[in-house]
This record gives sequence, C-alpha cells and structure tokens, in this order.
Amino acid sequence: MTSLNSKIAIVGAGAFGLSTALHLAKKGYRNVTVFDYQPYHANAYNPDEGCDSASSDVNKIYRCSYGHEVEYQDLAFAGRPVWLEWNEQIASAPAGDLPKGLMPDMKLFVDCGLLRFSMEPELSEYDQECLVELEKAGLRHWQHVIGEEADMTRLKEYEAEDPGQDWDSKLELQRTFQRGTLAAFLDTSAGLTYADKACIWVRHLCEKAGVHFVLGPSEGKLDDLIVEPRGDSKQVKGLRTKDGKEHFADVTIVACGGWTPGIIPDVEGVLETTAGSVVTIDLPKSRQDLWDKFSPEKFAVWSYGVTTKLGPEYGGFYGFPRTPEGKVKIGYRGRKWTNYQRNPKTGKRLSVPTTRYTESKTVNLPKKAIGHLKRLVEEMFPDLMSIGITDTRMCWYTDSIDNSFVIDYVPGYDKSLFVASGGSGHGFKFLPVLGQHVVNQLEEVTDQFTPIWRWRLPIAGSDPNGLTEGEFSGRNLADLEMATEKDWTWSEAASKL
Repeated sequence: MTSLNSKIAIVGAGAFGLSTALHLAKKGYRNVTVFDYQPYHANAYNPDEGCDSASSDVNKIYRCSYGHEVEYQDLAFAGRPVWLEWNEQIASAPAGDLPKGLMPDMKLFVDCGLLRFSMEPELSEYDQECLVELEKAGLRHWQHVIGEEADMTRLKEYEAEDPGQDWDSKLELQRTFQRGTLAAFLDTSAGLTYADKACIWVRHLCEKAGVHFVLGPSEGKLDDLIVEPRGDSKQVKGLRTKDGKEHFADVTIVACGGWTPGIIPDVEGVLETTAGSVVTIDLPKSRQDLWDKFSPEKFAVWSYGVTTKLGPEYGGFYGFPRTPEGKVKIGYRGRKWTNYQRNPKTGKRLSVPTTRYTESKTVNLPKKAIGHLKRLVEEMFPDLMSIGITDTRMCWYTDSIDNSFVIDYVPGYDKSLFVASGGSGHGFKFLPVLGQHVVNQLEEVTDQFTPIWRWRLPIAGSDPNGLTEGEFSGRNLADLEMATEKDWTWSEAASKL
C-alpha cells in the first residue's frame, strides 16, 4: 500500500503520466518524479521539434457521448469545467508567468461542437445509444439531431444567446456532404483540445505542485527497469536511465502510450501498439475564404463512419477546424496499422512505434491510407484539392482488448510495477481528471472507473479488438506499400472538378 511518503517514479510525460503526477501531488504525495526522453522543457511538446508521442499533437477531439459506456460519458463531463477553468487561468495570467509555448490569448479547449455523421440516412445504432444515455443523464439538450424540429429550434436559441458561435454555418457541411442524405447530429458540448499546449500547461501545474521532472535523451530516457527476484514473484526497484544512473522507487508507473508494450512484456495479449493516419493541409494566407470557412467559430470538429459497427474499411474519418496557424487536420482510423519488430530483450516480435524521429524511421503513411483520405477530401472538401496535402503523421496509440484503459498493478511484481496505458485513441480528453482515478487504483480504493480499468485478459471466444490478429493481419507496415510525397497531391484536372 502506498503512502504519501512513497517514492513514485512515472515513466512518460504524456497525458496519462502528467495527469497521474498532478493528482498524486494534489493528494499530498511528496516524492513524485516523471521521466521522459523528450526535453519537453525545451521543445514545449512541439511535434515539429522531434516530439512524436500521441500526446504531442496539434489537436484532439473532445466529446462526451459514449453510448452505453456511461463511465466515459461521466468522466468527460467531469473534466469539461476544468478545461474551461484552465482557459480562464491562462487568459488572466501575465505572459511572463506562463511556461514556454503558452501565451494569454491561447485556449486549451475550444467548444466548437462535434458534427457526427452516420454512413446511412439513419443514425447508427451507437449514436442512438448515445442519445438514449444522455437523455437518462439529463444531458440530451447538448445534442441536436439534424432535421429534428425541437433540436433545431433549441440550436437557434443557443446561437442567439452566444453570437460568437455560428452554429448554422457549422451545419453547412451536413447540407453539402453527399447532398445532405446522411444522418448526423451536432454535439454542442464537444469541441477540440490543443494537445501540445495542454501538456505544457499540466507539466507547469505539476512543477508548481512539487513534481520533479527528469527530461532528455540521456538523463530522462529509460534504459531498463531494475527488477529483482522476490520469492515466487519479482519486484521493480525503480529504473535505470540511459546515462547509467539508477533511480529507486517504491512504485514505478509506466505510462508510455505506444511504447508501453516494449517496456512491459507482460502486457502481451492485453495491449497492442497501433497507429492512426493523419494528414494536414496548410491553408494559404491568400485564401481568406478558406480561413473564414474553417475557423472554429464557423466550423465544427466532425467525424464520419467512426461509430458504424463492423463498417467498411472506408470509414473512421475525423477532422478539425483550422488551427490559429491555418492547419486543417484530417485523420483516418478505419484501419489501424502495426509495426512488428523483434524485442531485443525478450526475442519476441511485437508492434512498436515508428516515426520520423525513431531510430528506424517512417516518414509517410501507407499508400492505402493516403488513398482513402484523398477520396474523403474529394467528397467532403473539394475546395482543398488545389492545395494538396502538406504533411502526414502516424499517431501511435495502445489499443486494449476492449478500448477501455488498463490502469492497474502488473501481476507478479508484488505491487511495485503499475501500468497506465491503453488509451485506445480516446484518452486525451480526460487529462484534467484521469489522474484522480489512477491514484485511487494505485491506493486500491474502488470508484466508478477502477473496475473497468483493472488488469484483465481476453475472454476465450471473444474478439479482443484485433489484438489476436498478430503480425500477419494485413495491417503490418512491412507488408504495405508506403506513400511518397507525389501521392499527396491531386492532378491539376482533378483539383479543378
């Protein structure tokens, strides 16, 4: 059992690690240290400066609707007031008091709404479940089904109350995409978070609360866990970093996102590292019409085919309003890629991240993903075709067997090794509140969330989220043709259609 004097080492300064560190400090823990190979104090989580974790990203979807998974619905709504409070704290702070990468005019959360498309004229079964559960919770008023008179009337009332939100303009995409034939609803509780900026802010809050950070490619990078035998089990005594130093701890928490399975072999069959595909299109400053159209005031976050069960590979798309710098980000997760390599310490083959910054580099997307994304742009945003794709990124997550997080002690280590991972592509939005429940799990205090995050194995005969497909699933990068920059653009004839 941990105490406030326990030495806690956290490996990973992304969303899970930061939130855990912050709530440990809030609880009164005095000896919390976070390790990461990235010099985040210098590069401010900037993905253009070598940051390749899932948390080091431009933006993430914030949504509260989760179908029958009401625990995540509750967790998202619990975090929403904190996101808004953080916005206010940053806006009121003198610029000199803010950490590198933040200015008073920056927001971490933008409540621009989420326009969620079905792939049919009727809402998907999942979307209908969302509306039912939100109704039960007294939260249905946030949702506006396109075409339902009562919902549309309420949306007009919202717009009159807040002229800064042009909700009618945000419905234009539904009217134009596939000629308005697809069912959709607008979730006005939703929006986006600026992920890199949010990580800067929470690391700042952690430091103010007394959390210590050891960052950098030598002093902060994990070389290995210090494991000692203890009777019939083992015990993790801390970690060794690349500079050769040993850092002893009572509990070591591994919160490394896609890098977690490579650190804890025990998660085999529980977690798998997979990648989504992301493209960005940089709006030219000369195209004021596009800057206006894709602004967060007039354009919502959107998703298409994400909630269709057993849907076709052409689905699972999502996108965002432009950033303040003019970047329009569009993602594809209908097919989740893997990268199987031999683990040098165990000899087993497992999926590991590969980015433009890893030793074995990947600088583009599978050609299949680029093809799907280009087709989507042709159908949804033909006015972007003349610009072309300006950058790509593979976003590496850890998928769990059921898309719920894995936050628990790893069996066989005498409660000295703890894992906080399995974000499954939807964890970032919980940054303000996730750590509160991680601490409960650490202290073995049961709450609403700890039972669904416990250590667990696949049930025989179940479909554990693709984790049993293995290396020869057709998703492994080694078996796929990769795109080149020539594949990023449309032909001149096509771009004029």
